[in-house]
Amino acid sequence: MLTSPDRGASIARQLCSLLFFLYLMYAPQVLCQSARLPGPSVFDSRIDAAAVVLRDSDPHFKNLPPESVRRLVEFVSGNMIFVLLHELGHAAITQMGLPVLGRMEDAADTFAVLMLLRVGSDFSHRVLVDAAEGWFLEARRDEKSGEEVPFYSEHGLNQQRAYQIVCLMIGSDEETFKDLAEEAKLPEERQATCAGDYSNAVYSWDLLLKPHRRALDQPKSKIDVIYSPAEGGMAVMRDMARSLLLLETIGERVAEQFVWPAPLTLQMESCGFPNARWDLRTRQVILCYELGTDFADLYREFAAR
Repeated sequence: MLTSPDRGASIARQLCSLLFFLYLMYAPQVLCQSARLPGPSVFDSRIDAAAVVLRDSDPHFKNLPPESVRRLVEFVSGNMIFVLLHELGHAAITQMGLPVLGRMEDAADTFAVLMLLRVGSDFSHRVLVDAAEGWFLEARRDEKSGEEVPFYSEHGLNQQRAYQIVCLMIGSDEETFKDLAEEAKLPEERQATCAGDYSNAVYSWDLLLKPHRRALDQPKSKIDVIYSPAEGGMAVMRDMARSLLLLETIGERVAEQFVWPAPLTLQMESCGFPNARWDLRTRQVILCYELGTDFADLYREFAAR
């Protein structure tokens, strides 16, 4: 365990602003086209820099092994980028009027997975592995706390969502992700069906998004960004996120790649609990400041041992 529980808020305050920017500024440009991201050395140097800043900014981290801090940075970052892409999947479905044959939440997860797989870099693969690990750890936390399994939820069960990420990865490249399949203990009979799942998902999303790609001569859609007021320690994270132009960077990329029928807003705010959502009424993607806290606590309690 990296720190004691009473330092969870401190972790989140200093991680969230750093972590969002590291991954989101390099988010894939469009699902149906390959996006080029910085090479491993560039990405790794940014993660290293974030870990150094975290260790230097909080005395509790100064004596910890640098690799421990770095791994925490990667885990929280990977989960935050997956959540953002999931919510953008909701935005694409509802704003573009895309049909969904199945559950909306499953479709949004698939959108996020395929966007990252199309990048095809070590970076994007690590994001997906961290997202899958996050769902496995969520299941472990619920079991430990005695949390009732919500079989009635619109979302899949935590372990189901994790295995679907793994399966789509295997379906995209069985050889590359062979070790991942073994580590996740995905049975061979299920692995054999993952290529079909991946093929169907790619075909469906490519077909639906094709009419909504932005041509170079088309004007960009209007994307607003808002950093809502934050109190207490969360104000530090808000100020840091603003200084990094976090939402501005993502908004620019979304406007460049898609033609949206109406303006969108990307907003960060304090919700009082960990959450993220797409608000159809106001056309806002909302990311809660508290979300990073939850991922940091999850990793510290169940993975960093």
